[in-house]
This record gives sequence, structure tokens and C-alpha cells, in this order.
Amino acid sequence: MDFLHRTLDLKAGAFEVFAAFKDRPHAFFLDSGMNSPAGRFSFIGFSPSSIIEGHLLQDLERLRAAFDKHKVPVRDFPHPLPAGMVGYIRYDLGFFFGFYDTVICIDHAAGAVHVTSTGPPQRLQEILRVLENIGPPASPIRPKGEIGGPLQLTSNFDKDGYAAIVRRALEHIRAGDIYQINLSREVRAVCCGVDPWTVYGALRRISPSDHSAYFNDGKNHILSSSPEQFVVVNGRRVHVKPMKGTRPRGQTPPEDARFRRQLETSAKEIAELLMVTDLERNDLGRVCDYGSVRVSEMRAIEQYATVFQATSTVEGTLHRGRDGFDVLKACFPSGSVTGCPKIAAMTIIECLETAGRGLYTGALGYMSFTGDMDFNVLIRTLIVAPDGITFNVGGGIVADSDPLMEYEETVLKAQAMEAALKLDCHPRMF
Repeated sequence: MDFLHRTLDLKAGAFEVFAAFKDRPHAFFLDSGMNSPAGRFSFIGFSPSSIIEGHLLQDLERLRAAFDKHKVPVRDFPHPLPAGMVGYIRYDLGFFFGFYDTVICIDHAAGAVHVTSTGPPQRLQEILRVLENIGPPASPIRPKGEIGGPLQLTSNFDKDGYAAIVRRALEHIRAGDIYQINLSREVRAVCCGVDPWTVYGALRRISPSDHSAYFNDGKNHILSSSPEQFVVVNGRRVHVKPMKGTRPRGQTPPEDARFRRQLETSAKEIAELLMVTDLERNDLGRVCDYGSVRVSEMRAIEQYATVFQATSTVEGTLHRGRDGFDVLKACFPSGSVTGCPKIAAMTIIECLETAGRGLYTGALGYMSFTGDMDFNVLIRTLIVAPDGITFNVGGGIVADSDPLMEYEETVLKAQAMEAALKLDCHPRMF
């Protein structure tokens, strides 16, 4: 398979570049614009050559067979996604993937735009013409403005309702059924004439992240500012990066330092991350060489615009003959959004949560035709559908969790998404 490759100087930000293509069919924007080492590249694509939908377990071999038709030898590409499969896996294991033969890559570190393509030459030329005409915006792109009144949203659980399911989860923990569980609630709004792109622009300003994404599946727009990386495969190296533990950012430097210190020393959240890290070690051990799986970073505190988060990193070396599909089958969904043991926790989640999670706590990302892949965890994510907007918020429950404080954590996690909605639409109550 021959690749066409062109490189241009970057004359505008990734957001402005994607704005020129956002209305194309099944457009995606894997948005890593924070300029940290983990966020060097952003990727843009549209008009996939084919689309495959199915179930991760029932249709995995069909997906693999379709992918293998496009697979190329590893080459010295300037970035990890010259062309590939981009899409998502829902929490319920349903998947949607487009096969994109042309990808635009923004290299934030080098200040360059790469266009790589295995498609017809005219597609590459048309993209280059559009890119040549993109210049820096005359003024920063701003949202449409504040809404006229308070944002009104509905949830399947109010404070008392959420506290009640936390108490039921604690009963399961005391009975020894599980050690930890992640519970969530759904938030819903009906918006008139909402513009997904404007909402996403507000969300990425309010809550920037290396693992953000905008994805149009033809029915819904997925607007994600996820801070959590699910899994990365680079050659035979694989790592997962579970996230457990949250504190708000402070209003002053002393308050900020105090909240960070609280997260660093919280026995509850140290235990949460330790349990999930052990679960992820076991999952990776199913597809990695014996003895290669290790915790390379036990606990790091990462800071974002509105919260501090605690993460660990677990890595290993893939068995020869294993690939990214085997990794997804072994590790999905992330243990950070289920609990321990995973299957028992997922069974209890299904009983306690009254609404199906859908895309929430699934994964969105890519598998390059070289075999490398990178997926986020779909948290801090708005789903814009024809019948309204939804998002979920949740947290980990352990033996010493306080039900009302767990609800307040969900309120904290909802702040950025609520603020983004305030800047674009005027929801009404159901």
C-alpha cells in the first residue's frame, strides 16, 4: 500500500484547521492541543472509505479481518496515525469504526501539518488547497454568549437517590461481593438549535485535555474533554493509565496547594487507585509476556483546569502474535470505571444504575494501519443527539465512602460540561 505524504507549515491552531472540515461526513478531531509531551499530535479526518458497526465480543474477528485488509508494515512515518481505523466502543461493547485512508496530523511541537493518504491523489490535493487557504483567525473564536437564565438539567438520580445507590453498593462491599465500584448518574438537557461545534469550543477552553475529541458518527456528536488515557500500543509496547481520585482546583494558590495535598494523602483514594492498578496489571498479563508487566508510575497527581486527578501507569510487552484487538478484548472496559472484581462490579452497576451508560465510560480513539493505537476513556463527555444532550458523572466507591460526599464529587465533575452548555444553548426542563 503506497502512501502519499505532504508537509506544510502550521499557520493556524488545530481548532481552526478542523473548523474547515468539521461539516464533512463522519468528521473526527482527536484533539491533543495542550502542548505537553503526551499531547504532541492532533489528528483530523473525514469521509471514511467504509464503516463497521458491531459488538466487541461477537464481531471482533469480523472487525479484525476488515482491518487486516488495510494493514501496512511499520514505516518511519512522522506521526503514529498515517491512516487507520477511528471510532469508539460503547460501555455495552457496541462499536462504531470508520476506516480513514487520509489523515491530517497537526504536530504541535514542530509547528507542522502532515497530510498522509492511501486514497486517490485528488483527495490529498483537495485537502492541501483547503489548508493553504487557512490563516490565523482575525480574532479568537468565541462562544455565542451567555444564556438568559440559569441552566436547568434533569438527572436520573437527585442527591438522595444517588446516596441511596451508594449505600446499596456499600452493602455489597461489606458482604465481600466487591472491593470497589464505580457508580454514575446521567444528566440530560433538551436544547433548541444547539451547535455542537460551539459547545465543543467552549468545553476545550474551559477544560482542556490531551485526550479530547470531537466525533460525528452520523447520528450523534461526541464532545469529549476526557483527562483519562485508556490504552496505548506502540509496536509491542503497551500501557494503560487508570485514573482514580479527584479534588477541585483552588481559587487561590494556597487553596490550590491544600487541595492537591489532600489528594496526595487521602487514604481512601490511595486505596482506590491501588486496587484498580492491580486489576489493570492482571488484565495486561493476559496478553503480555510473562514478567514484562510492571507499574512504571504508581501514583502521579495531574492538574487540569477544574480538578486534580491521581493516575498510575502500567506497562508491558505484547506476546508475539497478539495485537491491539487482543488488548481491547482483555482490558475493556477500563477497571477505573467499573470496579474490582470487574465482572462482579459490572453486574452490580447494571442493577443499581437506572439508565444504560451508552458511550459513557467506553473508549474513543484510533488504531493505525501500522497496528499502533491510542484510546481515551469516555468521561467528561457530552453526547449531542437529535433528542437532546446527555452526559454522565460518577466516582469510585470503597468501604469508607460517604454517600453524600460521593454525590458532591459528581457535582464537581459536572461543572465544566455545564459551563460549556451555558455558553451555547438555553435548555428547558423535560
